[in-house]
Amino acid sequence: MRAWFFFIFTCSAFTLVQADEVSRNQYLELINSCPQLVPHQGDYTQGEIQIVLDPLEMAAIEQMTGRDVGMIARDKYWLWINDACVFPSGNQGVYGRIIWVPALKGIVGVAVMPVTEDGKVVLNCNFRHATRCWEIELPRGGANFGEDSEAAARRETAEETGMLVGDLILLGEMPPDSGLTHTIIPIYMAKVIGEQESQQEDSEAIEEILFLTISEIKQAFRQGFYEHKIRGEQKKIPFRDPFLAYALLMYELGK
Repeated sequence: MRAWFFFIFTCSAFTLVQADEVSRNQYLELINSCPQLVPHQGDYTQGEIQIVLDPLEMAAIEQMTGRDVGMIARDKYWLWINDACVFPSGNQGVYGRIIWVPALKGIVGVAVMPVTEDGKVVLNCNFRHATRCWEIELPRGGANFGEDSEAAARRETAEETGMLVGDLILLGEMPPDSGLTHTIIPIYMAKVIGEQESQQEDSEAIEEILFLTISEIKQAFRQGFYEHKIRGEQKKIPFRDPFLAYALLMYELGK
């Protein structure tokens, strides 16, 4: 009887591994080649979310939760992975992450707070696909292959706003969304030293560039919007850019 039970258990375990073995193997190969994705596996007994890397245990969690574990989808820019986890409660589950693919090679994005000679901050009035509305934001974007963050900061500022900036001051670093992505973005401040014609990418919808004082920015954050005309129509544009809020805080703390 015990031999028969062992046979059933072994076959069941084997079936679990085969359930979506390809995606889990791809995931484990990715973690092995990009250890920065799991710099710390975690310890649930210490109140952390622990990532499970044992294939059999990953498969068991997948079956228990009814959710795929491993590499779920990937294209040129984004990678979706589901980690098998043990939570601080001791319960097991699945936690998803979205990876900015260029960041796997050390290429991250940047954000810049350009400041004019008279102390105004240069901002984009930008229609964002994700929120489906206009946003007022710092210029920002991804770095090109082989480009360091300072070069990317200068290029993105020039492309999006037409502003040429001088020396860059690193204000700090922040994650765009610590609950979803692993990317950490450096945020710079720079003085505007010149101007050229902006050259935004086809995928961008930057309507125009705004020049706001610190007091105007604070007031807009307080009320949650900034009134501005877009193509002749007065709009209350949401004012909620976390990069700008962080940059302004760090700038004022550094005074």
